[in-house]
Amino acid sequence: MVATVLGVAMAVSLILTALPGDAARLVVGTEASAERYEAVRKALRLDEPWPARFGRWLWNAFHGELGTSFRYPAFPVSELLRRGLAVTFPIAAVVTLLSLVIGVIIGVICAAWPGSILDLLLSTSSQTFLAIPEFWLGILLIGLFSVRLGWFPAGGFPGWKDNGFVYLILPIFALVLPRIAYFSRLTRAMMADVLSADFVRLARAKGLSEGRVLFRHALSNALIPLVAGLGLTFARLLGGALVIEQVFSLPGLGKLAIEAAFGRDIPLLLGLSVLVTGAVAAVSTAADLSYALLDPRIRQT
Repeated sequence: MVATVLGVAMAVSLILTALPGDAARLVVGTEASAERYEAVRKALRLDEPWPARFGRWLWNAFHGELGTSFRYPAFPVSELLRRGLAVTFPIAAVVTLLSLVIGVIIGVICAAWPGSILDLLLSTSSQTFLAIPEFWLGILLIGLFSVRLGWFPAGGFPGWKDNGFVYLILPIFALVLPRIAYFSRLTRAMMADVLSADFVRLARAKGLSEGRVLFRHALSNALIPLVAGLGLTFARLLGGALVIEQVFSLPGLGKLAIEAAFGRDIPLLLGLSVLVTGAVAAVSTAADLSYALLDPRIRQT
């Protein structure tokens, strides 16, 4: 995990340094004098070689200091990340939980009655939601529930104290529907393999109820791929919901990343990279460690 985070931070810093353009020029503007430009460039330490700048940033990061944003000099990077995470993290957590629960239920139903009308209907719906781009689904939701019906706000986020959750309902729906389809199809595929196993036939032969067979015996043996998908889904939502955040004008990590990229805000981009990479590595490691809890056979190897 540590090596992954350090490698990503080094790669991002090196790429930002090698790309054409000048962060100092973006800060002062094109009409600034040469003296003003050089003063800002020196203040931002952009006149130093890359190894010295990255080494200083790495030393400060180990001590919990991620620097100050070029674009927002009044705020440290850690404060900007905290504000963005306060919006993105609840969305990612709610979407992951809802998509897992609803998707597993739909997948179990489809696997229990394969080839039925209900299976065909749910499978077709899942394929449809997987094919629709998230940003287009978000636009459709805005047009229906905000413009036409007026049930929910079309975008923005006033804060948690002012009924902020109402502003996140449509973004959550836009993100959760494709992921419900993903988990339902994954569950159906795994359950179809497990339901043909000998231990499932034995459980039915013992007279166990169909619900106990499905959820106690079959689903418990199909959890490992679901846990892997759960970790990847949460990590991708945490770092990749920028399109939906732009559609709904949410001040989350995605919008922060776009602003930092356009402004060549090197400290903010490095902080975002470390945060997202650390979250992905932590979630993936937690998912790997949970396999031993879900499958006793893994603990014996």
